[in-house]
Amino acid sequence: MKRRFLAAVVPALTLAAGGCATGGPDTSAATAPSPPTSATARSAAGNAPSRTASAQAAPRPRFADLTQGSTTSVVRLHGYDPRNASAVAEPMIFMTGDAYCRTFKIKRTDGRCTHLAYVTEESHTRVTVPIAPTVKYYTWEDPQGDVCIDAPEKGGTCPMTAEQFAEWYELNKKAMVAVATQDGAITRMAIVYTP
Repeated sequence: MKRRFLAAVVPALTLAAGGCATGGPDTSAATAPSPPTSATARSAAGNAPSRTASAQAAPRPRFADLTQGSTTSVVRLHGYDPRNASAVAEPMIFMTGDAYCRTFKIKRTDGRCTHLAYVTEESHTRVTVPIAPTVKYYTWEDPQGDVCIDAPEKGGTCPMTAEQFAEWYELNKKAMVAVATQDGAITRMAIVYTP
């Protein structure tokens, strides 16, 4: 009996917990029903609650699937092996506090909206992703010390060599890197500036 119950519940929980996306965070509303709130209205029959527009569930973050298609994401880099052309990455959400609160419908009084320059949310999922032979590497600081960033979530824009990136990684394990993939292989790795 327990095995049948687990066999039915585990896949449902896996699907309900969210999946992988091929782009940025998914901002569509969650489809699972939520418990009744004070904003829930009763139908004319008086026994079946009906949802009002203001009581819709807030969107839930979804993380990029780096192993398929083409996507961009900020990741925590857990492993980097240039000899075997692979990286172990954990996709994450990396947004300004204001954008995070707008996207996920969080009250403006929440500290994440007002006190944090950036909000990160880890996926707690590590994937091994191949590195394309034509991968390009970038940093946020040029040799003269000037900053070169267009958008923080895209990482730096100053080119660097594979050897320089490997040296940086040895000193900065588990750092945040903005990656781009094409056909499931990393084609761009850019160091993310974190104050």
